[in-house]
Amino acid sequence: MRASMPRKQNSQIAWGNAKESKQEIINAAARCFEQYGPQRTSMDDIAEAAGISRKTLYRIFNDRPKLIQAVLESRWAKIAKKIQRRIAKATSFEEALLEGSVTAVSAARSDKLTNDIIHKATDHNLEQFLLRGNERIYKANQDIWLTAIEEARREGAIKPHLSNDRIIEIIASIHALLLMRDDTPVKQRAFLKDVLLPAITVAQEG
Repeated sequence: MRASMPRKQNSQIAWGNAKESKQEIINAAARCFEQYGPQRTSMDDIAEAAGISRKTLYRIFNDRPKLIQAVLESRWAKIAKKIQRRIAKATSFEEALLEGSVTAVSAARSDKLTNDIIHKATDHNLEQFLLRGNERIYKANQDIWLTAIEEARREGAIKPHLSNDRIIEIIASIHALLLMRDDTPVKQRAFLKDVLLPAITVAQEG
């Protein structure tokens, strides 16, 4: 019989307060997934870790797939911040695309829990998750890239017929390809220069 995770006592969260209570449960679920594994974690485990009843848990997340999706969204939001920090350091749109993409692939691969949840608790792999994510995943990707895209558009560095949505879709698709390849960062950059940059940016003369 496995040891139980310590029950959260005297929670300061007002259960039912949508944003705070949901995040508290998401954090508890992530801890359980790390300790027991995504497949072996039950809703009872998560309720106990959060210090709430099973009934309260189901009032906030009415089924396990919705809770799993919320955990994935939360993890991807953290990954997105890493990518945003790297893009913010870029001195050109080309650098933002290249280094932001390399950072994105590395961060996605290195988050073991996210990969475990996707592979063991959903019908997707990481590439499919990024391509078929819901509105919150798309919003996170939008937050990553939109500032750099709009600045590049003002500078005339982006093909004018491409919408912001299409550009983000192209970037996500190229990242999915990179995740399926076993390239070093040097090879990733070469691939991105051959495929991603020509798809989005205006060719520079000279």
